[in-house]
Amino acid sequence: MATPQTVRHLNEIRALNALFRNAGMSRADLARALGLNRSTTGNIITSLMTEGLAVERPGTPRGESAARTGRPGIHVQIDPVGASFLGAEIGVDRLTVVAIDMAAQEISRVSIPFPTFAETPDEGIDRMAALIAEVIGRLANPGRIRGLCVALPALLDTDGLVINGLILGWRNVPLKAMIAERIMARFPDLDFDISIENDANAFAIAETYRDTTHRSETVAFLLIENGAGGGIVIGGRLFRGSAGLAGEFGQIVLGGPGFYTGRHKPGHLESYIGKDAVLARYRDNGARDDVDIDDLLQALAAGDAAALKTAQAWGQGLATGLIQVTSVLNPGLIILGGSVAPLFPHVAREVEQAMERELLEGFPMPKIETSSLGLEGPALGAALLMHQRMFSIDESAIYASEQPITLFQS
Repeated sequence: MATPQTVRHLNEIRALNALFRNAGMSRADLARALGLNRSTTGNIITSLMTEGLAVERPGTPRGESAARTGRPGIHVQIDPVGASFLGAEIGVDRLTVVAIDMAAQEISRVSIPFPTFAETPDEGIDRMAALIAEVIGRLANPGRIRGLCVALPALLDTDGLVINGLILGWRNVPLKAMIAERIMARFPDLDFDISIENDANAFAIAETYRDTTHRSETVAFLLIENGAGGGIVIGGRLFRGSAGLAGEFGQIVLGGPGFYTGRHKPGHLESYIGKDAVLARYRDNGARDDVDIDDLLQALAAGDAAALKTAQAWGQGLATGLIQVTSVLNPGLIILGGSVAPLFPHVAREVEQAMERELLEGFPMPKIETSSLGLEGPALGAALLMHQRMFSIDESAIYASEQPITLFQS
């Protein structure tokens, strides 16, 4: 049976979720949202304010003639400085760290080029730990950090072990333990949760966390960087599969040799559509050896023939992969992210036509969009994952007969 203390904690989490979703509420509105009387709601608000998690601020004037005679109401809001959350991404050639506040707004960001694939895991983790320490040093109150999540393109286990980071060249790396050791050595007085996440899953969380419009449908995410990874959100919740490895769309087998196999399995989707592959194809079409993805995008905008030929071949590979994703998952929406995703608008119609030709007649086409998050999407999603954990609760710990639920879950 639940104790008064656990019920109060549950109601505090419910109140935080209501305040977060509504960007603040009056005491009366919060009481109605929680289904509690004003006295109980008042005690919850007092507790949250004492903990530094909520604050009261003047709201909007009341009544139709409020501009002349109404008194401003008092709104209870999330206190942005009540907590902070860190997200980091270890990419193939870039490291990023993002900090967000209690209101899930970004407060700090740092991103640097770093050839992770060319360094040892120890060297990469040392540099990442230093970058995390730099961001912690910028925070006004590091003692309010509630969590750190590090995202990377790899297969991971539940203990934070990198089982296989093929594109990084990492195998069996105890990343969570190594990050924890380095951070705690620098900040022995700090105590916060540390988690490890796949970068495409983190990207999916960043895309869906604030947007409730996707919560009743299936959304597929394809993060295209040097390789490609995926995520699946069903009814607003991340679908992980039996071992937590669902959504590895980059490993869909298309057959053939692929166009780039240096850090990929030949013939898998990412060996056709990843950044390594598309730039190799662009060079094969006549581009200079030091070309990058921005050069390709600029050439596309200028109508360069070699760039258009490269993009069209990329689009063919993308369409073949998306046909498989669509046939299996029947998503209502597919969101493309990462540094290669901006190629899509240049070949969108060709991709959609190729999919329509191959899908069974009558099978619905998903809407395909490109993400607006930019390159820091996975790091932001990692930070939001830790924010999510603070705003969630496992009711099975309170009611043994109940299934676990999450009050604010992507």
